[in-house]
Parts: sequence; C-alpha cells; structure tokens
Amino acid sequence: MGETMNCELLRYDQVSDVVLQRWEMFRQGSGPYKSPFFSPEFTRHVSEVRDDIRVLVFGDGEDVDLIWPLQVQGRSADPVGAPFCDYHGPVMRPGWSGDLQKILRKSGLSTVRLTGVYDPDNRLHEYASEFDGAYVTDLSQGAQAVFDFQQEHFPKHAKKMRRLGRKVEREIGELTFRFDDRDQAMWDELIAWKRQQYRDTGRHDVLAPEWIRQLLKNLWASEEPTCRGFLHTLRHGDKFIAGEFNLACRSTLHGWVPAYHSEYASYTPGFLIQNEILKEAEVRGFVHYDLGVSAGHYKKYYSSYQIPVVGGTIRSGSLVSQIGGAGEFAWTKIETSGIPKVSALAGQVRRRYRIIRSSETSMSGRMKGVMAAVKSAVKPPANASNASEN
Repeated sequence: MGETMNCELLRYDQVSDVVLQRWEMFRQGSGPYKSPFFSPEFTRHVSEVRDDIRVLVFGDGEDVDLIWPLQVQGRSADPVGAPFCDYHGPVMRPGWSGDLQKILRKSGLSTVRLTGVYDPDNRLHEYASEFDGAYVTDLSQGAQAVFDFQQEHFPKHAKKMRRLGRKVEREIGELTFRFDDRDQAMWDELIAWKRQQYRDTGRHDVLAPEWIRQLLKNLWASEEPTCRGFLHTLRHGDKFIAGEFNLACRSTLHGWVPAYHSEYASYTPGFLIQNEILKEAEVRGFVHYDLGVSAGHYKKYYSSYQIPVVGGTIRSGSLVSQIGGAGEFAWTKIETSGIPKVSALAGQVRRRYRIIRSSETSMSGRMKGVMAAVKSAVKPPANASNASEN
C-alpha cells in the first residue's frame, strides 16, 4: 500500500461527487452490488437517522479503490443500517486486492464486523468464520417460469398452493393485491404485526428503536430509483390479511419485512402474497427478486440460484483488536464445544447481542435488550422454536 494512498472516514455529506460516481460505477460492474443495500442512497438514508454513519474511502486521490459505508462507534464498526442491511461490505474496484487490515489501521478503526458480506473473488474469505447464501429468484423469463420450476422440482408444494387457492376462494372469497400500497393504516398495521411477532417468539424487537422505524418510513416515501421501498398488501375487502415491505433498486426487488394477520395463518398468507408480488414484479420490469440470506425453508421453492455471503471480523492488528479477538476466540470455543445445550445457547447469545448492539444506540436500550434476551434464554416463549435470529 503506497504512502500516497488516501484513507478517510467521511460523513456521507462529505463524500465528493467523484467518489459517488465511482461508487455507482463499481456497482454496475457486478450483479450483487446492484442490490439496493449497496446503493449510495441507502447509506444516505441511514445517515439521516443516525449520526454515527461514516464512509471509508481508500485510493489514490480521485482514483478510488474501495468505498465502505459503516456504523462507527469508537474504534469499532458495524455494517451501515445494521441490523437491517441484508447485504453489505466494501464496494471495491474490479480486480483490486489490498490489505484490509492496513486500511483499517490507517483509518483509525480496530475492528469491523461482517455479517452478510458479498465477497467477489474471495477477497474477504481469510476473515470469514461463517458462510451462508442469499436466495434469488430469476424473473428474466417471467414469473410463470418460476411457477413451472416449482411444479417440476417441488410438486407437493405446487399442489398445496393450488389446494390453498381453492380453499381461499371457498372460505374467504376474492382477495385484492396492491403492489405499491400507500395506505398509512396498512403501514402502521404491518409494523405492529411484525413487532408483535418479535415479542411472541422472544426475539429482540428491532423495530423498537425510532431510527429504524423512521428509516423504513423514509424509504417507503422515497421515489429514488436506486433505492426505494414498496409496501405490498393483500386484502379481503377492508380486511388486511398479509403485507410485505420490499426495498428496490431498478432491476432488483428485495424481500424485507413480511407479516400477516394471525387469524389467517391456516391459509399460509405468506405464500399467497409472495406469488402475487412475483407476478406484478415481472410486469413492472424487475429481473431479480432477492429473498435474502437463509432463515426460511420456503425460499427454496422460489430460488433460481444462491449468492454466497460470509460473516466474520476484520481486525486491524492493534492491541485493542487483539484483546477483542482473544475474547471472540474463547467464545467460539464454547460455541464449538460439542455440548449441545451449551453450544446452542452460546451461539444464540452471540447472534442476539450482535443485533442488540447494532440496533440500540443507547446504553439503556442495550441493557434492556440484554435482560430480555437472558429472560428469553432461561424461559423461551412458546413460539420461540419457530423464530429466526436474523
């Protein structure tokens, strides 16, 4: 890494137009970078509701090699928008390979945590401790091609969906689907349902912090084509049955916040609205529907392929980062101890605290979240077995 290289942690409003142009250029060169989570607009929206957002810019003057939006607290950083960023990571110039540890040291950071990092060319694999995949539906051949795929590879599921369709017609009647619903009452109810789901399953209520609710609402109000939200609703008359909030970026629609009325659970409303979203997404010119990373057995029915992502930690090598690394190593040993209950609990605590730390900006909020997590671990709610930690 040459001495002339610049390495800066900037507020979003300090990022130059030249860097923003490079950011967009890098994104257009790689498929998964086209996700709305990698859009400069996503970082801008998060920076408007949190004051700890910084963009790490590395390169030789205007010849930028790496752009990495982060949530910075002290000398540690989380992904921008965490825990509501399904993808993240450095947006890098194609073919570039630099020493990320040295870059962190030069920026003043000691640690950057990774969750769902898209890692083209395996440039971050040496820091990875977790490997996963994001499920993507290819709509380039139309939604019917997806349903034909289901019929061929998952005939039981396809048969179940036909049976459910007949059951809905017989017992409920005609349903109305709205792809881009602007009804404030529907929005409020979707958020209320999702928060109740978190409470019922003992998960941390990531919609409790005001900044997250405001972020989602701002994205819903946005009309920026590189990053905007869509609220989809499924109704029977005036009755709200199911909803989903998606994030979009031109050709990609990303599934994000789904919820449904518990009264209609037997009709699997999540599948019903998913099918409607895909059909309308095709009409509106979306080429990909991104179902996100893991945590959903239903995703296999819609997935055309998976995008590999990694999780882990990059440490600068400073004394502070080494101490943190030792603690992380000790905790990992507990998780991999082979003692089922102990290992499972250790993994749950780690994932839960990661979510609490990134979503709660105050110490009181974090302490409240930790106490609730301990209570849930000691006495899990009845529905906790069906919960995801994502």
